[in-house]
Amino acid sequence: MASVFTKVMRFSKDLQSRLMNGSLRFLERVMRITPRWLIDSFMGCVFPIVFLNIKQLKKICVRNLQLVYGDSKNKKEYGLLTKRYIRSIGDAMVDLLYYLEWPDELKKITRFEGEDNLKKTLELGKGVIAVTAHLGNFPLMFVSLVQKGYKVNVVIRSMRDENFGRFMFRLCDKWGINMIQTSPGKKFFRESLGALKRNELLFFLLDEVVAPENGVKVKFFNRDVARATGPMLFFERTSSPVLPMFIVKDEKKRFNIFIKGPFEVIKENGPQENMVKNIAGLTNIIEYYVSRYPFQWGGWFNKRWALSAADKIKGG
Repeated sequence: MASVFTKVMRFSKDLQSRLMNGSLRFLERVMRITPRWLIDSFMGCVFPIVFLNIKQLKKICVRNLQLVYGDSKNKKEYGLLTKRYIRSIGDAMVDLLYYLEWPDELKKITRFEGEDNLKKTLELGKGVIAVTAHLGNFPLMFVSLVQKGYKVNVVIRSMRDENFGRFMFRLCDKWGINMIQTSPGKKFFRESLGALKRNELLFFLLDEVVAPENGVKVKFFNRDVARATGPMLFFERTSSPVLPMFIVKDEKKRFNIFIKGPFEVIKENGPQENMVKNIAGLTNIIEYYVSRYPFQWGGWFNKRWALSAADKIKGG
Protein backbone atom coordinates (compact mmCIF):
# COMPACT_ATOMS: atom_id res chain seq x y z
CA MET A 1 0.00 0.00 0.00
CA ALA A 2 2.84 2.38 0.92
CA SER A 3 4.61 1.77 -2.40
CA VAL A 4 1.39 2.46 -4.32
CA PHE A 5 0.90 5.70 -2.39
CA THR A 6 4.49 6.73 -3.13
CA LYS A 7 4.03 6.07 -6.83
CA VAL A 8 0.82 8.09 -6.88
CA MET A 9 2.52 11.01 -5.14
CA ARG A 10 5.45 10.90 -7.56
CA PHE A 11 3.06 10.82 -10.51
CA SER A 12 1.15 13.78 -9.06
CA LYS A 13 4.32 15.85 -8.56
CA ASP A 14 5.58 14.98 -12.04
CA LEU A 15 2.24 15.97 -13.55
CA GLN A 16 2.28 19.29 -11.67
CA SER A 17 5.84 19.90 -12.86
CA ARG A 18 4.94 19.17 -16.48
CA LEU A 19 1.89 21.41 -16.32
CA MET A 20 3.87 24.28 -14.77
CA ASN A 21 6.69 24.06 -17.27
CA GLY A 22 4.26 23.65 -20.13
CA SER A 23 2.62 26.86 -18.96
CA LEU A 24 5.99 28.62 -18.90
CA ARG A 25 6.76 27.52 -22.45
CA PHE A 26 3.32 28.72 -23.54
CA LEU A 27 3.88 32.10 -21.86
CA GLU A 28 7.27 32.34 -23.53
CA ARG A 29 5.62 32.07 -26.95
CA VAL A 30 2.86 34.50 -25.96
CA MET A 31 5.45 37.15 -25.05
CA ARG A 32 6.61 37.30 -28.67
CA ILE A 33 3.27 38.42 -30.06
CA THR A 34 1.34 40.08 -27.22
CA PRO A 35 1.59 43.73 -26.06
CA ARG A 36 2.90 44.07 -22.52
CA TRP A 37 -0.18 45.95 -21.28
CA LEU A 38 -2.38 43.05 -22.34
CA ILE A 39 -0.11 40.53 -20.62
CA ASP A 40 -0.22 42.53 -17.37
CA SER A 41 -4.01 42.80 -17.57
CA PHE A 42 -4.34 39.06 -18.09
CA MET A 43 -2.01 38.25 -15.19
CA GLY A 44 -3.98 40.60 -12.96
CA CYS A 45 -7.12 38.58 -13.69
CA VAL A 46 -5.44 35.20 -13.26
CA PHE A 47 -3.52 35.93 -10.04
CA PRO A 48 -6.50 35.78 -7.61
CA ILE A 49 -7.38 32.31 -8.93
CA VAL A 50 -3.79 31.08 -8.67
CA PHE A 51 -3.41 32.54 -5.18
CA LEU A 52 -6.37 30.54 -3.89
CA ASN A 53 -4.78 27.27 -5.04
CA ILE A 54 -1.25 27.49 -3.67
CA LYS A 55 -1.98 26.77 -0.01
CA GLN A 56 1.33 25.01 0.70
CA LEU A 57 3.41 27.86 -0.72
CA LYS A 58 1.47 30.36 1.37
CA LYS A 59 2.08 28.31 4.53
CA ILE A 60 5.82 28.22 3.83
CA CYS A 61 5.94 31.97 3.25
CA VAL A 62 4.01 32.80 6.45
CA ARG A 63 6.20 30.48 8.52
CA ASN A 64 9.37 32.09 7.21
CA LEU A 65 8.04 35.59 7.79
CA GLN A 66 7.18 34.64 11.36
CA LEU A 67 10.80 33.64 11.95
CA VAL A 68 11.79 37.24 11.23
CA TYR A 69 8.86 39.33 12.45
CA GLY A 70 7.50 37.11 15.25
CA ASP A 71 4.57 38.59 17.19
CA SER A 72 5.03 42.06 15.72
CA LYS A 73 2.41 41.22 13.06
CA ASN A 74 -0.99 39.59 13.31
CA LYS A 75 -2.55 36.90 11.14
CA LYS A 76 -4.17 39.37 8.75
CA GLU A 77 -0.92 41.29 8.26
CA TYR A 78 0.97 38.08 7.51
CA GLY A 79 -1.70 37.16 4.97
CA LEU A 80 -1.38 40.51 3.19
CA LEU A 81 2.41 40.31 3.19
CA THR A 82 2.30 36.80 1.76
CA LYS A 83 -0.06 37.87 -1.02
CA ARG A 84 2.20 40.74 -1.97
CA TYR A 85 5.32 38.56 -1.94
CA ILE A 86 3.76 35.89 -4.14
CA ARG A 87 2.43 38.50 -6.57
CA SER A 88 5.92 40.01 -6.85
CA ILE A 89 7.42 36.61 -7.71
CA GLY A 90 4.78 36.11 -10.40
CA ASP A 91 5.52 39.55 -11.83
CA ALA A 92 9.24 38.74 -11.84
CA MET A 93 8.67 35.58 -13.89
CA VAL A 94 6.59 37.54 -16.41
CA ASP A 95 9.35 40.17 -16.61
CA LEU A 96 11.94 37.47 -17.19
CA LEU A 97 10.06 35.80 -20.04
CA TYR A 98 9.07 39.11 -21.60
CA TYR A 99 12.47 40.81 -21.60
CA LEU A 100 14.24 37.69 -22.83
CA GLU A 101 12.10 38.03 -25.94
CA TRP A 102 12.53 41.83 -26.10
CA PRO A 103 16.14 42.44 -24.99
CA ASP A 104 16.33 45.92 -26.53
CA GLU A 105 13.52 46.97 -24.19
CA LEU A 106 15.50 45.61 -21.25
CA LYS A 107 18.47 47.82 -22.15
CA LYS A 108 16.28 50.92 -22.03
CA ILE A 109 15.19 50.35 -18.43
CA THR A 110 18.37 48.94 -16.88
CA ARG A 111 20.78 51.13 -14.94
CA PHE A 112 24.19 50.18 -13.52
CA GLU A 113 25.50 51.67 -10.30
CA GLY A 114 29.16 50.96 -9.63
CA GLU A 115 30.11 49.43 -12.97
CA ASP A 116 33.53 51.05 -12.62
CA ASN A 117 34.12 48.71 -9.68
CA LEU A 118 33.71 45.77 -12.03
CA LYS A 119 35.81 47.25 -14.84
CA LYS A 120 38.71 48.11 -12.51
CA THR A 121 38.61 44.68 -10.91
CA LEU A 122 38.71 42.90 -14.26
CA GLU A 123 41.80 44.91 -15.18
CA LEU A 124 43.66 42.79 -12.61
CA GLY A 125 43.17 39.79 -14.91
CA LYS A 126 42.09 37.37 -12.16
CA GLY A 127 38.39 37.22 -12.96
CA VAL A 128 35.67 38.11 -10.46
CA ILE A 129 34.01 36.00 -7.79
CA ALA A 130 30.57 37.63 -7.85
CA VAL A 131 28.29 37.12 -4.85
CA THR A 132 24.57 37.68 -5.25
CA ALA A 133 21.22 36.40 -3.98
CA HIS A 134 17.74 35.40 -5.12
CA LEU A 135 16.87 39.06 -5.00
CA GLY A 136 15.02 40.91 -7.72
CA ASN A 137 15.11 39.43 -11.20
CA PHE A 138 18.64 38.09 -10.86
CA PRO A 139 18.59 36.18 -14.20
CA LEU A 140 18.01 39.53 -15.94
CA MET A 141 21.12 40.84 -14.18
CA PHE A 142 23.09 38.07 -15.88
CA VAL A 143 21.47 38.92 -19.22
CA SER A 144 22.21 42.63 -18.80
CA LEU A 145 25.86 41.89 -18.04
CA VAL A 146 26.10 39.71 -21.16
CA GLN A 147 24.57 42.56 -23.17
CA LYS A 148 27.42 44.75 -21.89
CA GLY A 149 29.96 42.25 -23.15
CA TYR A 150 30.86 40.52 -19.88
CA LYS A 151 31.33 36.74 -19.74
CA VAL A 152 28.97 35.31 -17.12
CA ASN A 153 29.18 31.95 -15.35
CA VAL A 154 26.69 30.94 -12.66
CA VAL A 155 27.26 28.21 -10.07
CA ILE A 156 24.11 26.20 -9.41
CA ARG A 157 23.14 23.04 -7.60
CA SER A 158 21.18 20.36 -9.41
CA MET A 159 17.53 21.39 -9.59
CA ARG A 160 14.98 19.09 -7.98
CA ASP A 161 12.53 19.80 -10.77
CA GLU A 162 14.27 18.39 -13.84
CA ASN A 163 11.69 19.83 -16.23
CA PHE A 164 12.17 23.34 -14.86
CA GLY A 165 15.93 22.80 -14.90
CA ARG A 166 15.88 22.01 -18.61
CA PHE A 167 13.71 25.07 -19.22
CA MET A 168 16.15 27.38 -17.40
CA PHE A 169 19.23 25.81 -19.01
CA ARG A 170 17.71 26.42 -22.43
CA LEU A 171 17.09 30.08 -21.64
CA CYS A 172 20.61 30.55 -20.29
CA ASP A 173 22.16 28.79 -23.27
CA LYS A 174 20.18 31.09 -25.56
CA TRP A 175 21.83 34.11 -23.91
CA GLY A 176 25.34 32.70 -23.54
CA ILE A 177 25.15 32.39 -19.76
CA ASN A 178 27.24 29.42 -18.66
CA MET A 179 25.62 27.36 -15.91
CA ILE A 180 28.13 25.38 -13.82
CA GLN A 181 26.62 22.59 -11.74
CA THR A 182 28.28 21.74 -8.42
CA SER A 183 28.12 18.02 -9.21
CA PRO A 184 30.24 16.19 -10.20
CA GLY A 185 32.81 17.97 -8.04
CA LYS A 186 35.88 17.63 -10.28
CA LYS A 187 34.09 19.07 -13.28
CA PHE A 188 32.67 21.88 -11.16
CA PHE A 189 36.10 22.96 -9.89
CA ARG A 190 37.71 22.64 -13.31
CA GLU A 191 35.06 24.76 -15.04
CA SER A 192 34.94 27.36 -12.25
CA LEU A 193 38.71 27.79 -12.11
CA GLY A 194 38.75 27.99 -15.91
CA ALA A 195 36.25 30.84 -15.85
CA LEU A 196 38.38 32.85 -13.42
CA LYS A 197 41.55 32.14 -15.38
CA ARG A 198 39.81 33.51 -18.49
CA ASN A 199 39.07 36.70 -16.50
CA GLU A 200 35.31 36.08 -16.43
CA LEU A 201 32.59 36.49 -13.82
CA LEU A 202 31.81 33.52 -11.57
CA PHE A 203 28.50 34.04 -9.74
CA PHE A 204 27.49 32.43 -6.45
CA LEU A 205 23.94 32.74 -5.08
CA LEU A 206 24.99 32.81 -1.44
CA ASP A 207 21.52 32.91 0.11
CA GLU A 208 20.80 29.32 -0.94
CA VAL A 209 20.00 26.82 1.78
CA VAL A 210 22.69 24.14 2.14
CA ALA A 211 22.91 21.02 4.28
CA PRO A 212 24.56 21.78 7.66
CA GLU A 213 27.50 19.50 6.89
CA ASN A 214 28.20 21.39 3.66
CA GLY A 215 28.46 24.90 5.04
CA VAL A 216 29.19 27.17 7.97
CA LYS A 217 26.73 28.65 10.45
CA VAL A 218 26.17 32.41 10.32
CA LYS A 219 23.42 34.82 11.32
CA PHE A 220 20.81 36.08 8.86
CA PHE A 221 18.00 38.24 10.23
CA ASN A 222 19.15 37.07 13.66
CA ARG A 223 18.54 33.42 12.76
CA ASP A 224 21.12 30.66 12.38
CA VAL A 225 21.50 29.70 8.72
CA ALA A 226 23.85 27.39 6.83
CA ARG A 227 25.75 29.04 4.02
CA ALA A 228 28.05 27.49 1.44
CA THR A 229 31.73 28.41 1.47
CA GLY A 230 32.30 28.42 -2.30
CA PRO A 231 33.22 32.09 -2.75
CA MET A 232 35.93 31.97 -0.12
CA LEU A 233 37.26 28.59 -1.21
CA PHE A 234 37.86 29.97 -4.69
CA PHE A 235 39.34 33.15 -3.25
CA GLU A 236 41.84 31.08 -1.27
CA ARG A 237 42.73 29.16 -4.43
CA THR A 238 42.95 32.07 -6.88
CA SER A 239 43.01 35.41 -4.97
CA SER A 240 40.33 36.57 -7.40
CA PRO A 241 38.50 39.64 -6.01
CA VAL A 242 35.04 39.12 -4.49
CA LEU A 243 32.37 41.58 -5.64
CA PRO A 244 28.79 41.66 -4.30
CA MET A 245 26.22 42.39 -7.04
CA PHE A 246 22.44 42.75 -6.86
CA ILE A 247 19.50 43.76 -9.04
CA VAL A 248 16.22 45.33 -7.91
CA LYS A 249 13.20 46.83 -9.63
CA ASP A 250 12.20 50.35 -8.57
CA GLU A 251 8.80 52.04 -8.39
CA LYS A 252 9.24 53.30 -11.97
CA LYS A 253 9.63 49.69 -13.17
CA ARG A 254 13.32 50.17 -13.96
CA PHE A 255 15.97 47.60 -13.13
CA ASN A 256 18.89 48.86 -11.05
CA ILE A 257 22.05 46.79 -10.82
CA PHE A 258 24.30 47.56 -7.86
CA ILE A 259 27.95 46.53 -8.13
CA LYS A 260 29.82 47.01 -4.88
CA GLY A 261 33.56 47.46 -4.48
CA PRO A 262 35.77 44.46 -3.69
CA PHE A 263 34.85 42.72 -0.44
CA GLU A 264 37.54 43.15 2.23
CA VAL A 265 38.52 39.58 3.03
CA ILE A 266 39.55 38.83 6.64
CA LYS A 267 42.84 36.93 6.77
CA GLU A 268 44.35 37.46 10.22
CA ASN A 269 42.73 34.51 12.05
CA GLY A 270 42.83 30.75 11.65
CA PRO A 271 41.41 29.21 8.43
CA GLN A 272 38.08 28.12 9.93
CA GLU A 273 37.52 31.39 11.82
CA ASN A 274 38.38 33.40 8.72
CA MET A 275 35.92 31.32 6.68
CA VAL A 276 33.05 31.89 9.10
CA LYS A 277 33.73 35.62 9.46
CA ASN A 278 34.02 36.20 5.71
CA ILE A 279 30.87 34.26 4.85
CA ALA A 280 29.13 36.12 7.69
CA GLY A 281 30.32 39.43 6.23
CA LEU A 282 28.96 38.58 2.79
CA THR A 283 25.71 37.38 4.35
CA ASN A 284 25.38 40.74 6.16
CA ILE A 285 25.60 42.52 2.81
CA ILE A 286 22.84 40.31 1.43
CA GLU A 287 20.73 40.99 4.53
CA TYR A 288 21.12 44.72 3.98
CA TYR A 289 19.73 44.52 0.45
CA VAL A 290 16.94 42.10 1.39
CA SER A 291 15.97 44.49 4.22
CA ARG A 292 15.73 47.35 1.72
CA TYR A 293 13.80 45.30 -0.86
CA PRO A 294 12.03 42.54 1.09
CA PHE A 295 9.24 42.05 -1.46
CA GLN A 296 11.79 41.13 -4.11
CA TRP A 297 13.51 38.31 -2.21
CA GLY A 298 12.65 34.76 -3.23
CA GLY A 299 14.01 33.23 -0.04
CA TRP A 300 10.67 33.57 1.76
CA PHE A 301 9.52 30.53 -0.20
CA ASN A 302 12.28 28.11 0.85
CA LYS A 303 10.85 25.16 2.77
CA ARG A 304 13.81 25.12 5.14
CA TRP A 305 14.85 28.70 5.72
CA ALA A 306 16.74 28.50 9.03
CA LEU A 307 18.56 25.89 11.07
CA SER A 308 16.86 23.96 13.85
CA ALA A 309 18.39 23.23 17.25
CA ALA A 310 19.16 19.69 16.12
CA ASP A 311 21.37 20.77 13.22
CA LYS A 312 25.10 20.33 13.68
CA ILE A 313 27.37 22.45 11.58
CA LYS A 314 30.96 23.64 11.32
CA GLY A 315 31.51 26.90 13.12
CA GLY A 316 28.35 26.36 15.24
